Amino acid sequence: MEKMSPNRIRVAVIGAGGAGLCAARHLLSRPHTFQPPVVFEISSQVGGTWLYTEVSENESHQHSSTYRNLRTNLPKEIMEFPDFSFDPSLPSFIHHSEVLRYLEEYTDNFNIRPHIRFNSRVTGVSPVLRDGECGQVPWDVTSHTQGNSHPVTERFDAVTVCVGHYSHPYIPDIPGIDTFQGKLLHSHSYRYPEMFTSRSVALLGCGPSGVDIAHELAPYAQQVTLCHRGPPPKWTPPTGVTLAPTVVGATPHHLICEDGSQLEADTLIFCTGYKYYYPFLMKKKEPRMLKNTEENGETIVKECFESDSIMNRTGLLLATQEELESIELMKCKDRLELSKKNTNWFMMNDELVVPNEGQGHLPPLYKHLIHALYPTMCFIGACKIVLPFPLCHYQVLLFLAVLEGKCLLPSPEQMLSESLDELKNHLSLQLPLKFLHRPDLWEYKHWLAETAGFEPLPPVMKKILETCKQWMEINPVSYRDFNFEVLSKDEFRVMQGDATILVEPVSSIGSFES
Repeated sequence: MEKMSPNRIRVAVIGAGGAGLCAARHLLSRPHTFQPPVVFEISSQVGGTWLYTEVSENESHQHSSTYRNLRTNLPKEIMEFPDFSFDPSLPSFIHHSEVLRYLEEYTDNFNIRPHIRFNSRVTGVSPVLRDGECGQVPWDVTSHTQGNSHPVTERFDAVTVCVGHYSHPYIPDIPGIDTFQGKLLHSHSYRYPEMFTSRSVALLGCGPSGVDIAHELAPYAQQVTLCHRGPPPKWTPPTGVTLAPTVVGATPHHLICEDGSQLEADTLIFCTGYKYYYPFLMKKKEPRMLKNTEENGETIVKECFESDSIMNRTGLLLATQEELESIELMKCKDRLELSKKNTNWFMMNDELVVPNEGQGHLPPLYKHLIHALYPTMCFIGACKIVLPFPLCHYQVLLFLAVLEGKCLLPSPEQMLSESLDELKNHLSLQLPLKFLHRPDLWEYKHWLAETAGFEPLPPVMKKILETCKQWMEINPVSYRDFNFEVLSKDEFRVMQGDATILVEPVSSIGSFES
């Protein structure tokens, strides 16, 4: 892809969380190539999901998933942007308020704030076609700023979508759940344990949020049941917390587990993750509402879309695994055609990309980053189970290298073909669609570095992460009492108080109750 124009490139950045701030920082560092970015931020502050907010009685949906007592589950030493460090006096595992402070300092250090339009909601993003050309397509971005009577549409050479993926809950379709008379909420809306005093709470999902919230609730709730799929965890649960199989059904007064047992609970918290959600790229659809979501005067509204919907708004039409097996890709004059036996599905040049509304995924993305058909649009930070800030840093560097013409991409047809093959291979392994954008972290970052021509993350980062993973499996709470110190690109040490401890054996960190 050649450099877009002899003039400086104008880029829209959607979102002022970590990803958007990173994009803006690097755009500002290249004033000879890029105009100052326009950063659209829906709230009045930077921070994205790290901007803690209480759940308002009049607010049906809040952006942040942060709860009051949340501490990071990764040490700050591997969380930080490669070119901007956390305060070294802080412990390794920090309170969410320190992450927000870090992002605010990052914003001011690189003078990003003057380029952010706060309280500005992006309502539409559409490509501006030029004789069927996909590679250098510009974009019209429509936004509505609070206090203005009308939306405004502006032209940009490129768009970076940086809205994260922790704001729109994924709620599985459980038979009978609409008849359950207890309270229903998603961990997205959980804020503090006191509101569950003396309640019998079931949590669905044994990921980081489920485990954290179970631990918080134990001293307050009458009973806490952590329901999960798969083998039992290696750690010992705290007093007041029991483990149970995953929930597969519900009656008015019981939750039915996979083994046929029934739980008596008056609250069910979904700790089931999140969906990609970009309303400015998709048609509106009526949501399915979950009942019984009032809690202590607060109304928490859950939007739960049907998981089997097929969307054809923007790009790769979504289909079942059986249908995908018979799809073949072909070039057809000025458009790409997906053919399936007697049914023809067309992907016209005026279509974008839309997440599946059930579990959520984002085809067609080339390398989990760049729109395969329109490579002037990218999705920073869309990958999951990663080191978010370092990954955003490297993804931004690659995308800017593409826009500058320093990094050549395959043709849109080739990128689309690779994206589709990746999706088909993923489904052939019977993996959930929500796992599609979980690349091997180190292979992916090595590809980013090699392709764009910058230094990859040092080996010590991987060593620290692997150590944390081992400890988390043994005790997902107390491992955060340790501190890490990076000694070189290859070495680190772990501190407990003023003493250096051995990294192994991991069993030395004990159980929940140690």
